[in-house]
Amino acid sequence: MTKPRILRSNIPVVDVSERSVGEYIWNKLSQLEEKSICLINAESNEQLTIGALKHRCQAVATALLAHGIARTDRLAFYGQNTIPHVVLRLATKLLGLPVCPLSPTFEAYEVDQECQSIGVTVAVCSASHLHKFSRLLQSDYKHNIRLVVVFDGHHDCHMTYDQLLVEGGDRALTKVPHFPVNPDVDPVILIHTSGSTGRPKCVMLKHKSILALLSERGHFLDPGTGTDHVIGAPYPMGHISGTSIIPLQLCLGARVVIYPDFDVELLFRSIERYKINFLPTFPSFGRKLVEGDLCDKYDLSSLRLVNTGGSPLAASISLAIIDKYGVVFREGYGMTEYLFIVRGTDVDQPFIPGSCGPVSPGTEVKIVDITTGAMLGPDTDGEICVRGNKMFAGYLNNEKAYREAFDGEGWYRTGDIGRYDDRENIYITDRLKEVIRIGIGNTYINISPVEIESYLLTHPAVEETAVVGVNNKAGTHWPRAYVMLKHGCHASAVEIENFVSDTLAQTKHLKGGVVFVDSIKRIGMGKVDRKYYRALVSDEIIN
Repeated sequence: MTKPRILRSNIPVVDVSERSVGEYIWNKLSQLEEKSICLINAESNEQLTIGALKHRCQAVATALLAHGIARTDRLAFYGQNTIPHVVLRLATKLLGLPVCPLSPTFEAYEVDQECQSIGVTVAVCSASHLHKFSRLLQSDYKHNIRLVVVFDGHHDCHMTYDQLLVEGGDRALTKVPHFPVNPDVDPVILIHTSGSTGRPKCVMLKHKSILALLSERGHFLDPGTGTDHVIGAPYPMGHISGTSIIPLQLCLGARVVIYPDFDVELLFRSIERYKINFLPTFPSFGRKLVEGDLCDKYDLSSLRLVNTGGSPLAASISLAIIDKYGVVFREGYGMTEYLFIVRGTDVDQPFIPGSCGPVSPGTEVKIVDITTGAMLGPDTDGEICVRGNKMFAGYLNNEKAYREAFDGEGWYRTGDIGRYDDRENIYITDRLKEVIRIGIGNTYINISPVEIESYLLTHPAVEETAVVGVNNKAGTHWPRAYVMLKHGCHASAVEIENFVSDTLAQTKHLKGGVVFVDSIKRIGMGKVDRKYYRALVSDEIIN
């Protein structure tokens, strides 16, 4: 029997001289041909060169300084994937300030809650989403918001992107980053988790961890296309993947095609128009590459690499994609706390359905028994634990949760179940995490059942509740609430559903329904027995 072992990459870690993400990005952009196209808006065909991108980032950064931006500021971003959005984010990195992405599904309630918990002082958004900040800007917290910047158009009350460009002119920062950065401590990204075991926690991703990711970029995302590298980037920038992939690909010298309002046919059309050869996407989109009319309506022969992550794609679909397009197909695995745990199947290796490939450089993985914590050998399922150079710095204002996430030897417990084979390829087989996976177009997001439960408990008639995801025909979930009413109180299912839909994001609406019960089943420490409720709905598929 093969002994248990710690999995490590056979690819050496790449050391970088830069001490901040802004400095790294600026240095990489400065090495690229100024006239080469780097950003394309798939809807409008607006295009930007490397030279123009650098000029605009510097102009915006200097203009923000003129408006009093300081080292203590935190900038929240909300809106579509557009060129101004990318420029504003990169300018923030050149300044050395943290980016706080907000989910594109958020309503005013969630924006208010998240911005206050992070300590946001600058709000940056598209004109069509400015109303999402209404609750925040009308609250007592409004005095902490020193500046609101709108991506597009004109606005009577707030600063706009175009105004910043004019004010910045040809000025440039005297150094990058403008503010001093401690790469071992200072966060470059502040983003909330999905909240699998409690309310969502704000993950702090430090400069050092993101620098490690950027320096290893070629091992993760090499489509084998040389310098002719065109990527379709459908992930919303409010998602951790969109936040990380776009700057990473710009540093590679890729042409990055972005989608302000995602549409499946627009993505297919853009693959044909711009000869996209690398497509990172969600498993829910994979089926569309081989089924339906659109995949044969457009010429997709330029594709060389298709990458999915978040959940396994059916083996039959993966193999059909490889057979139809002759692409390299990879399944990724990572999380907000550790962005890339694996590097995907090596280009020169055959695709193994269900495998995420070996671990990424600078990363260690072990599989442990979920009961005893003992390290396991190959082909045995257990909890995946990870440590390495891309680890997050902590949970903002929640040191207790951070400590509890690690074992005594510094291993982060992912909450995911998996195994490895004799060649040290990793397979994800189940999840201890109990998020509800909601489909939104081509993508999905993870929703915290605890967050919905906490809100339901503010209803005057609700005594206890348990929220679970019910399978739907799209292959994702819809939330369902099991509700125990207070003695002597009455409420209808429609009333409970409306209570949620009137305030929370559409992704949190109780489309799986409301079921009234006499009691909520719990386990030790009073926790909701989520395993029981998942089993209760496991055979259901809602149309």
